[in-house]
Amino acid sequence: MTSFPGILGVFRSHRRTALTLLRSVVAWVWTLLHCGDAQAVPVQHPAMRTSAEGGSASMACRLTKEDTVHWYKQLPGEPPKRILYVSGKKPTFDDGTDEKKYQVRKHASEPHYSLTIDYVTQRDAGTYYCTLSTVSGYYYEVFGSGTKLIVSGNSKPENSEILQTKHKDQLLYVCLIENFYPEVIRVQWVDGADKEVTKNVVKGDVWKSTNDKYSVSTWLTLPVNMTNKNYFCKYDHESQENFKLPIQGIYCFFIIYLFSFYILLCLFLSFFFFLLFEYN
Repeated sequence: MTSFPGILGVFRSHRRTALTLLRSVVAWVWTLLHCGDAQAVPVQHPAMRTSAEGGSASMACRLTKEDTVHWYKQLPGEPPKRILYVSGKKPTFDDGTDEKKYQVRKHASEPHYSLTIDYVTQRDAGTYYCTLSTVSGYYYEVFGSGTKLIVSGNSKPENSEILQTKHKDQLLYVCLIENFYPEVIRVQWVDGADKEVTKNVVKGDVWKSTNDKYSVSTWLTLPVNMTNKNYFCKYDHESQENFKLPIQGIYCFFIIYLFSFYILLCLFLSFFFFLLFEYN
């Protein structure tokens, strides 16, 4: 029969093996208990949202199960600060949070949430995190990837002009609109009756300038003999309702023709009166 000291000696000799086995068992049990947590990470989109001052910005948070949802705002170099949480139907706002600025909506049947920020100002810029609070032996929160909100003021075009060139029997007009923000803009050519002109029109794509603003151009080609109509380059941008640029050079040839005719007429009359007085 093995004595107790003998059993103790065997245990001591295999102590390291026993501890390793014990750690493996604990890790395995922990994995089983928390295997669902990896799937409970909130999914946020979009990763970045741009909004103009005075507008609104919305962002979504999708969960895999019903639970308490928190929304945090983080500024660069600072820790996240909670602004509200939702447990049930209505949100609960933290102290100092403007309740009129934030709206939280939940999908009727799915654990999907959306946060809308109204009356956006520069102070609302930052990264917003949706988190899921979980109690599994202890309390912790699982953060989503976050949505970065960029706030920018409207900037009307700093420069807009129509450039003109002639090629054989045609006139080419280039409408250039530079340095506006945001990039959404509508540009069209219209006649004197404000009717859109689509024939012989080429619309270019909006491109980004080095100063984080945008520019665009569009072309209109006309025969040189079209001197009896007005044409305008018209654009609509949220910084102003609309603006029209008249084509200044469309009457150039007609005006030159009239001016030349006027000079010839003056010369003819001068010569006529000269002869009249000379022979009288």
